[in-house]
Amino acid sequence: MKDIFDYLGEDLDGADKELIDRAVATLYGNIIPACESGVFGKNRGIMPSPSTYKGVWNWDSAFHLLAMSYLDKDIAQEQAKIMFENMREDGMLPDVIFNNGKKVFKFTKPPVYASCIAEGDRISPDTDFLNYCYPYLVRNLKWWEECRYDGVLFGYKVNGMESGWDDSVRFVFPNRIKNIYPVDCNCYMADFYKSMSYIAQRLDKKEDAEYYDKKSDVLGQKIEDMLFDKERGFYVDYDKKRKRFIKQKSIAGFMPLYIGAATAEHAESCIEYARQKEGFYPLMPTLSYDDKSFKANGYWNGPCWLNTAYFALKGIYEYGAEELAFDICQNILDMASKEKQSIFERYDSKTGKGLGARDFGWSASFIILLEKLKYNK
Repeated sequence: MKDIFDYLGEDLDGADKELIDRAVATLYGNIIPACESGVFGKNRGIMPSPSTYKGVWNWDSAFHLLAMSYLDKDIAQEQAKIMFENMREDGMLPDVIFNNGKKVFKFTKPPVYASCIAEGDRISPDTDFLNYCYPYLVRNLKWWEECRYDGVLFGYKVNGMESGWDDSVRFVFPNRIKNIYPVDCNCYMADFYKSMSYIAQRLDKKEDAEYYDKKSDVLGQKIEDMLFDKERGFYVDYDKKRKRFIKQKSIAGFMPLYIGAATAEHAESCIEYARQKEGFYPLMPTLSYDDKSFKANGYWNGPCWLNTAYFALKGIYEYGAEELAFDICQNILDMASKEKQSIFERYDSKTGKGLGARDFGWSASFIILLEKLKYNK
């Protein structure tokens, strides 16, 4: 199998190569050897952080799968096997499986698995693996449709931890999570359908592929019709109880660009916020710089998380603002590169200082993806 440098080519500069080396080393360093724990069977899980998060977390493992698809297909696939082999009978995926075997099913995490599996297959094609994954993904999709869909749009429940944005002001009072139609959740679901269509096509399930394509298109149009705030010119979470958009502009507002659901006009309006220093320039914080709840070194109310930054920048790039996407991408990679101590969970969106857990797996994964975006590969 090719390694990441084969995909990026020989034109890497020294700082990029050093950062990718550290990202790859972080992912391999976070592997739980199968022989050390019977919890995951013969599978080798990847911890988010050896010192802080000891176990296999839901959407972290999907992101690890995606990055490892460039490096070691077997380890990549084992991340999905761990999650699927611990899926509840009704199709719900656990939030986490700890190294001691304890599982958390009080809530789950955003539905990104199908998308990461589909993208992983584009990197390292494997129809046998897709055949293995397909029935599990069908069950998980049914769970989302039955348990997180109200007949109009999808939403998170229980508490902010299900969204992955644990303490985000998007979901605290008065924005109670059960009352919110989140932009990102619905975009993840539209991408879930689109990815299921890709997988079905790869497995020669043409009727399934057509069905999932239609579902993706319908949901994408609902996102356009219901979650674009014309007054602010940005995609914003909607409070269905109070029948109004929430006040905060979050980086999740770029997700319709990432999935290709935005109109050109709406996309350009969003991209303008990425250019503004009171918006999301230069380090793509989770909450716009001008929000009264913004905190550059906080948890989910202002720092730079590399996963959400990547989704936003990929969408900005795909809608034609390549120069802006490359500029911000470089800012973020420079920030991560300067922090020689470790690859961190998140970064201060003003100073660039590393925050939270060290040796963080999904940050390492998205450094690889951001480097790919930078080199336009």
